[in-house]
Amino acid sequence: MTPVQAELLADLEARHLKAGDVVYAKVFARWDGPGCTLHQGAIVKATVVAAVPHSKTSRGSEVALAFDGAQCVPAEIGPFSLILAAVAAPEEEGTDDHTMDMPGTIGAGVSSANAPPNGMRSLTSYDSDLWWVMLKGFARYPDVRAGRVYGVRGLTLSVATGPGNSSVIASKDRDVALLKHTQLLLIPGALVTAKSESVPAEGAARPAMSARAVDLKTVAASAPAQETLLEDETCSPPECSVALPSGEPEENSHIATSISIRSLGFSPRPEKEMEAFDQDETLTWLNQKELLATFNPHTLVPRLGDKAAGPVRVIRAALVDTETQKVKRIVDWRLTDNRQYLWPLADHRVLVHVGNELRVYGPGLTVEQSYPLSGPLAFARTDPAGQTIVVGIVKERHSAELHAQLRESAEREPDEDVRMLVLNSHFQTTAAADSSTEFLPPVFLNEGEVKLYKQSDRRFHIVMQTWDNERRSLARFSSTCSPHLSTLPPDMLFLTSCSASTQAREYRVLRADGKVIVQGDSAAAEFGYSATGDSRLNEVILKSVESQQPLEPDGVFRPSDLKSEQIRVYSAVNGKRVFSVRVSAPSPSAGGYAIAPDGRQMAVLTRDQIAIYAVPAEAER
Repeated sequence: MTPVQAELLADLEARHLKAGDVVYAKVFARWDGPGCTLHQGAIVKATVVAAVPHSKTSRGSEVALAFDGAQCVPAEIGPFSLILAAVAAPEEEGTDDHTMDMPGTIGAGVSSANAPPNGMRSLTSYDSDLWWVMLKGFARYPDVRAGRVYGVRGLTLSVATGPGNSSVIASKDRDVALLKHTQLLLIPGALVTAKSESVPAEGAARPAMSARAVDLKTVAASAPAQETLLEDETCSPPECSVALPSGEPEENSHIATSISIRSLGFSPRPEKEMEAFDQDETLTWLNQKELLATFNPHTLVPRLGDKAAGPVRVIRAALVDTETQKVKRIVDWRLTDNRQYLWPLADHRVLVHVGNELRVYGPGLTVEQSYPLSGPLAFARTDPAGQTIVVGIVKERHSAELHAQLRESAEREPDEDVRMLVLNSHFQTTAAADSSTEFLPPVFLNEGEVKLYKQSDRRFHIVMQTWDNERRSLARFSSTCSPHLSTLPPDMLFLTSCSASTQAREYRVLRADGKVIVQGDSAAAEFGYSATGDSRLNEVILKSVESQQPLEPDGVFRPSDLKSEQIRVYSAVNGKRVFSVRVSAPSPSAGGYAIAPDGRQMAVLTRDQIAIYAVPAEAER
């Protein structure tokens, strides 16, 4: 019987525990056993039978855990006895990446779907006293024996010696403490017949070993689509056409015009505290003279009954005619999350997450296609060509009660299952796979899937697995902070990291072959990098924001702290700068800038207006 492999969802400390407390762990490999099947991500529950903290009167410390519940059926935890048999310290960051694998029919996952990962084995016979188990978390150790603690100094484990077959973790001179993600091996309580920790003599026969294929079968999504939350039409032709007043003039010789959008209900909040740039504001050209501006008017959000999936914010979409400076149409979209809601597609169309569906809008802000979602949207990604869409749909693993208990225990939202679907330009599903919210959404170019591997404390490796299963090394680099990798048209990678020598923020734009065409280091007060691109113009556009004072990399800031914003346009062929502009009072959004289809106008959203700049005709491309 293969042991259950699990990891703690929160830190465990004897001084914070008492008898009757509950400890949760998450299963990270599917397990089939007597009377129970635990899927990857299932929850197992332990009750604290006894807890003795280290103190002046008690030098030693003990915690007795009885695993008495497991998520053998979806959503709920039911009675099921497991015995804690071995413990290992959390895995250190290694060469594994932390992104989802694309569905096998188009990505690299197909080559390994039917083969066991390195170090993964299972036992064909059971021995309660001696194991040679090569499993995730324990693969670092050559011989894994029942009753051992690996990688955590000063702790011992007595298997099934406590009340109710509980296992006792003990320390002689300090508090018993285990970190979040500590690895656990559990065996069914029904298989433990004796409370013995005897170890066979060296050289005793080992149990037979055999390779075991990991079950990665995908099941088609069958959940019914949720009720669609319709958009609210605020202004539409021919009955409505709003003339917008001009904005304040900008100090820039290339200014063409500026449009005040306060009359649309745009209400900046310069003193709100933020940890990162938000996803509230965007600018997108739908054709040469139609500019789509979207923003959060910060109005009261209408609730639809007591539905948990009700809207959490409203986004106003205004279609502006830049020639007449009139608004052609205004709609309000009700959104169920605070994440990105708009993605550019080919031919100057946009993909929008509205309510419980995805929509494609074209010129005139008309809906060309819609796709109902069978659950909450975890993410949406498009390839640089804007032809392929990958969406992740959340599938709740837990009941509402269990979800709340896990959130309280781990002090964060628990991981959920994600159904990943690959859609073509007609919203037809071409591939599917299952993953989890514990992994980052996939990153992919037109040629294949891109992985970011951490090789050591500061060394990283970018690798692409082409759709025909060729592995290509694109770049190796050092960073003192967690790097971020994304794709942008026309088939580029945008990488942000921190210099290993100066710790300053830095950015790079790479081609699909790994060649760097644009790179830069930030000044102390510069941050907030973002990028987009245009396949027709074969250009990339970089945005950086400068603050009044230097800000910590992960510090809190206010929009009023932002001094200026610089937009730079580069050729994707040779990295040559085509055009640049600097504006004051920048928007605290990751988006809010766009170049017109002919490349002769640049629109930038500040805190209270749209500034439109003329790109000089002599700009070399």
